[in-house]
Amino acid sequence: MIGPQLIRNHFNRPKLIIVIPISIVFIFICTALLTMTQVQRFLFIDSMNSALGGIKAETFLELMGWENPYYDKELPDEYERISFSKMALQTVTNINFKDERSLLGNELPGFSVFDTKIIIAGEGTNYTNVPIESPPPPDYVLKGDKKENADEKKDTPPPKQTATHAQVFFYNTHSWESYLPLLGETGAKNANLASTQDQSKNVHLVDQFIIDGLANDGVEAVQDKDIVTDYNTAYSISRKFIKAAIDSKKDYQLFLDIHRDSSRKKDTTTTINGKSYARVSFIIGAANPNAEKNKTVAQELHHKLTKAYPGVSKGVFEKTRAEGNGVYNQDLSPHALLIEVGGVDNTLEELKRTANALADVISEYVKQADKV
Repeated sequence: MIGPQLIRNHFNRPKLIIVIPISIVFIFICTALLTMTQVQRFLFIDSMNSALGGIKAETFLELMGWENPYYDKELPDEYERISFSKMALQTVTNINFKDERSLLGNELPGFSVFDTKIIIAGEGTNYTNVPIESPPPPDYVLKGDKKENADEKKDTPPPKQTATHAQVFFYNTHSWESYLPLLGETGAKNANLASTQDQSKNVHLVDQFIIDGLANDGVEAVQDKDIVTDYNTAYSISRKFIKAAIDSKKDYQLFLDIHRDSSRKKDTTTTINGKSYARVSFIIGAANPNAEKNKTVAQELHHKLTKAYPGVSKGVFEKTRAEGNGVYNQDLSPHALLIEVGGVDNTLEELKRTANALADVISEYVKQADKV
């Protein structure tokens, strides 16, 4: 049995004077290490936090009420009490009767795409038309289009813009993502054909459209034109782009990673006053420590876009590691977003209209941020 006598036998006063401070320092160091972003990702603490985040405060109040009935009286009338039978069934089968997706999600290959969490649903948005992650492009696209002249692209990286007072930084993790109409493949059944490293026909072009619109509003932006050639390490590669932007010490208010949705025309197009627009989706990585702040920015842009251009925004979505990268480099800044602009079937005119719409709301956001 441990008691005062045993402690006195093993630890005299001089030893205690040494052991206690060392123990405190050791605990402090361990706590500091466990709160580091890199360690959190390694130990998947963010996943645990996400799981525990769904537990309501009322649940803890009910647990305390089991011992002290006074706590139980404070529970709201509409509170649904803990059901151990439901809890046991969900633990064993992973079926949640409040979420019909769980009935099929573990059995159907590819059904995990519908695990995307809808933070804010835009007009007509539901779990059947959430943004779809692009599949790996053909190998020849990653290496460079066959149509391109090898001599023209040999060791000649495109020049980067160096706006002096830039407030928005654009880059493209999936730089090959394109649109079938821009490639002469309108109506093709294979969505994966919407891939090219030709920057005049892929998401780099969308960046430029938005930047031109921002310039008309007096807002400067920088576009990183680096080409990513490895699908599996794409986010590690583009991480260098955004880090370099942060290290440049420019007054960036937004870091925008522009992508293209793999969904088809009916889910990525809307009409306003007789003109068709490509729809956009704001994507948040659930597994990053800035997720809540990223959501706040995305929600503000969504609301501004919905007010000025009803139906253009599909909404704000949250994806975990199971559905994609899960971080999207948003851990580097609370002002970093991934935006899906249009889908594989959207036309040049639709992309231009949407780019101008995005420029309007981004410009408004940046100017408001400057006043704060």
